[in-house]
Amino acid sequence: MLSIAGHKFYAPKGVGVLYVRSGVKLDKFIHGADHELNRRAGTENVLEIVGLGKASELVKKNLAKYIKNMQLTRNTLKKTLIKLFPKSIVNGNEVHKLPNTLSLSFEGIEANTIVSELKTIAVSAGAACHGDSVDISLTLKAMKIPVEYAMGTIRFSTGRYTNQQEINYAVKEIKKVVNRLQPKAKKSAALLKQSEIKLTQYTHGMGCACKLRPQLLEEVLNKMPVTKDKKVLVGINSSDDAAVYKLDDKFSIVQTVDFFTPVVDDPFQFGAIAAANSLSDIYAMGAKPLFALNVVGFPSNRLPIEVLEKILEGANSKAKEAGISIIGGHTVEDVEPKFGLAITGIIENRNVITNSNSKSGDVLILTKPIGTGIYSTALKKGILDKKDKKLLIDTMSELNKAAAEAMNKVGVNSCTDVTGFGLLGHLLEMMKASKTTAVVEFNKVKFLPGILELAVAGNIPGGTKENFTFTSPYVDYDKKISDTKKIMLNDSQTSGGLLISVSKRKSKILINLLLKSGIKTSHKIGEVIPANKHIIQII
Repeated sequence: MLSIAGHKFYAPKGVGVLYVRSGVKLDKFIHGADHELNRRAGTENVLEIVGLGKASELVKKNLAKYIKNMQLTRNTLKKTLIKLFPKSIVNGNEVHKLPNTLSLSFEGIEANTIVSELKTIAVSAGAACHGDSVDISLTLKAMKIPVEYAMGTIRFSTGRYTNQQEINYAVKEIKKVVNRLQPKAKKSAALLKQSEIKLTQYTHGMGCACKLRPQLLEEVLNKMPVTKDKKVLVGINSSDDAAVYKLDDKFSIVQTVDFFTPVVDDPFQFGAIAAANSLSDIYAMGAKPLFALNVVGFPSNRLPIEVLEKILEGANSKAKEAGISIIGGHTVEDVEPKFGLAITGIIENRNVITNSNSKSGDVLILTKPIGTGIYSTALKKGILDKKDKKLLIDTMSELNKAAAEAMNKVGVNSCTDVTGFGLLGHLLEMMKASKTTAVVEFNKVKFLPGILELAVAGNIPGGTKENFTFTSPYVDYDKKISDTKKIMLNDSQTSGGLLISVSKRKSKILINLLLKSGIKTSHKIGEVIPANKHIIQII
């Protein structure tokens, strides 16, 4: 058999050819009527088929002419780029290759970073089918391209109508970007204006959605030695949000660190959200924050230093709201902007709240709606409207301080904040640690408005998909719940709400206190029952 994609030779997108050798039998993959010689049901797309036929006719008539122009422009592009970047590598055989493609590897730069910076040139990172990944393609691995080059591989393609003027323009844009990104490049970021900068365009990950896969993290943590220090009250032996270290008979120190890539475009807002997210881990333990340290990764060759100043201003605004100071930190040069805080807090030993003490009969309460990962992905694509953008920023930048204070007044059994591993990921950790089962009513979970439509349209971060894969073996979903709704429950959150397990007797008191504290989004989502074969049940 031979398959041909029509758009590769200027036919309409969505139509192709399948040649089947005589004698080869195929099973139908769309059943119904007997179209396409009874190989596929469904009325033929006549318009596109005619377009494909015309495109084939033009190729048959003008192939030599097309090849000559594509080779000429491709070779000009290659020679010029090699002259500008003599350390780059041209991949592939010099003779036996397509006339229009050029695979070029730049040393010491991530290809996806180059792609994101080339806003006026359409190129791809490695093989096109790896467009959403920074992994080295299997093809480049098989060709034994050195890692430091393979990660910076870009595929350029010229077309039958590409001209010299367009090649000159492309070279100019490529030169500007690669010179700015290479490790020893002169710092030219200052030429960018702050008003023109959209931070989400300078990163491949999205906030807490860029965490390590939960499967991988669990595997690594299981190999870590558990401390024998009796003063460690909460450590790596649990899935809690922070570490707790006993100072004396009354008090313990609580410490946490969290940082991530931009989820919004404005630097000030990103700093504020990152700070709120970091503080959340302290609040989830029932502790009071004391001070914080900055954790910064910053691409000074891509962005002006004023952007970092704005990020720090945003973080300081949230620190002030929390009643603490940011008193130092650590900064490294990075290919992407990253920011967060290492926070130290304090708590009375008897008041430490962990995620391992849920009781059968408890009520599960969530203080914020779900959906920030899907909203952030839509924001990066430029399809989130102004109203929903404001809602996203307000939701993520809201501190969990008032929720923690209400929780401490009432007294609860367990708590965790909902961040990168999604609602079900963090609930799974809580139920595993407590040896109980959670029953969640889907219709009681509050989501950000329009999240279902955005998810159906494909605005789903990679971290959300990984969460769904990880939690699926432990979750029993009602048959009426669609796959998209399952994905929504696993959405990677940035600075999400607190997930609280509290006795039924205290639950109404807590919800009323949360509402009085101004947390209008607080809601009951389910209850805890004795452990059974499924750790989570969605009804």
